[in-house]
Amino acid sequence: MKKIFFILSAALLMVGCEDFLDTRILTEKTSENFPLTEEEADEVLTGIYAHLLFESPETSSMFYFAQLAGDECLGGNLSYSGNCATNFLMYKDNLNGLSGLWERCYTLINRANQALATMDKVTEWTQESRDRHFGEAYFLRAMAYYELAQMFGPVPLRTTTENTNIPRASVEEVYGLIAADLRQAIELLPDEIYTYGSPMAGHATKYAAEALMARVWLFYTGRYDQESLPEVTKAEVIGWIDDCVNNSGHDLVPDQRNLWAYSNAYTNDNDQDLRYNYVVNNQLDWVGNSSIETLFANKHNLKSNWTYTWWSNTHAQFCSPSADNYDKEQSYPFGTGWGAGPVSPAFVKDWQDWASQQEYFEGYDTDPRLVGSIWSYNAYDPNDPTKMLLERKLDPNEPDYTVSYRYFEQTGYFQKKYININSYNAEKNGIYAFGLQAYPGISTQTSQQLIQIADLIHIRFADVLLMQSELKQDVAGLNRVRERSGLKPIPAYSLEAIKNERRYELAFESIRYWDLLRWSGPSLEEAGDALNKQTGFDLINAAEVVPMVKFDYKARLKATQGYWPIPQTEIDLSDGVLEQNPGWETTAMFVDWGKM
Repeated sequence: MKKIFFILSAALLMVGCEDFLDTRILTEKTSENFPLTEEEADEVLTGIYAHLLFESPETSSMFYFAQLAGDECLGGNLSYSGNCATNFLMYKDNLNGLSGLWERCYTLINRANQALATMDKVTEWTQESRDRHFGEAYFLRAMAYYELAQMFGPVPLRTTTENTNIPRASVEEVYGLIAADLRQAIELLPDEIYTYGSPMAGHATKYAAEALMARVWLFYTGRYDQESLPEVTKAEVIGWIDDCVNNSGHDLVPDQRNLWAYSNAYTNDNDQDLRYNYVVNNQLDWVGNSSIETLFANKHNLKSNWTYTWWSNTHAQFCSPSADNYDKEQSYPFGTGWGAGPVSPAFVKDWQDWASQQEYFEGYDTDPRLVGSIWSYNAYDPNDPTKMLLERKLDPNEPDYTVSYRYFEQTGYFQKKYININSYNAEKNGIYAFGLQAYPGISTQTSQQLIQIADLIHIRFADVLLMQSELKQDVAGLNRVRERSGLKPIPAYSLEAIKNERRYELAFESIRYWDLLRWSGPSLEEAGDALNKQTGFDLINAAEVVPMVKFDYKARLKATQGYWPIPQTEIDLSDGVLEQNPGWETTAMFVDWGKM
């Protein structure tokens, strides 16, 4: 399979010096002599794409934080881990926890700025190629600024390569730049898609830019109670989203569950009687990366190691369950990780209640996405294998699981869209990450945590259809998504129907938290009420069943206004030019599971 790998080239341009008095740098690439060819422009883009990746999700991935911050997943992890309280929008004792995200995004922005300032040095390329390269740079800069604005609110705007100490721009200015960049991207990027097998898979397209513009428009207008994005009308956004739906060639895959790697064939193709019966019984079959439904996703290298874990999909590593004295056959095909993000029982109950009220086509009696998205298990005591701590199976085909005696906020549920997936490898006579089975010999590493090859999908077509319905206030896109999962169409549009469908179709894809914020508006009432539902149930802390700690999520959300802290190191370096977001005083520190 051909795919884009985000590894920055280290090649040097070696040129002889004809004149010893010549002061030009001829042995290194600089802004004066690079890029000069289309191939070098490709290198420039690769250097930007590389910073979509993250080495540690708990410090540098918005995708990770957004999943834990919403009402789908709890914090999880170790008792005193810094990320155990992310869903509380709290901190342990460190205001630099997000320095990795801040640095990653601004490095991407700086490289995009450099690209936009230098790529016109290329002389021999077609207008089509030039437009594509510039369009991708604009798209990536817009995406990085959107991540920063969602996380931190108003941030400094850097649009040149000049290194200056500048204050935060206004919210309107930040989103104005995002909108302008996306408009440029829409105008410049090719109107085509790159699916499996294309050497361009992973690159941004016109349709990805149109979809991102719709997402930005909905978020900004809702979050800040505005009529429109700066210099972008609703009519324009509807025109772009209609173009994406009607002309892109993107489509829904027949079964939503086949988007996720647990349905891969390698997991069940062995002579060891190792099967995931849920997949077998439902005749599921993973569509693989770069499917027709994917508009934009993180691509990952297949040769990760412990030094460069960021080459792989490390989100799976952090959001997989954790166990002690782990028997890989016990939870097969699911592997272990850091235990962050156990699914909230309140979310499961909401989904069950909603599903019971829906009407279905023949052959369906409940929403298949519920079990298709959540691994539910009977949780057993590690100190007494006969003692069941929680009975939580939603499907009898799910494996049982012995919980960790060290880890906290275990609920009996984990999401399974992004989770470590194993298969039996006959050559090595053991259970390893399914990527090793799919691509034999790609890596010397066999760890389930290092060669998880599934894309991290940022934008997919189901989201596009739901955004189209919300923007146009009609049911066409909404019903198309419902029908894919066996739910009968609804006769009339309502925002409530959109909210529910987005909640369950896009569960665990790090969209829910931002949806809650935009639907709440400046008051944050709706988001606060949703977060406060994460109490009143039992969970497992250190192999003991305990009641969920009572905590006023709503008050904490309002105190922070839904923003995370700007890294203190950045504030210090700015000599006070940057100011901290509200709500991050020492009195807000997370203390302990029983002391909040």
